[in-house]
Amino acid sequence: MEVDLEKLRELRVNQRLTQRQLARKAGISNTTLAKIERGGGAMPPTLKKLADVLGVKPVDLLRR
Repeated sequence: MEVDLEKLRELRVNQRLTQRQLARKAGISNTTLAKIERGGGAMPPTLKKLADVLGVKPVDLLRR
């Protein structure tokens, strides 16, 4: 799924999380999160994990 990169980074930075911290809390690898933030898509289960940690709905992380 195509992720809104700016939104994802904004939410992460606003919560003062590094990529490594967010990845750990979401239960994904740091490499996976780095790829997503560089423009790689995310599978629905991964998107849900990130959204749960960031306190938003998965749809909020999708590019419109």
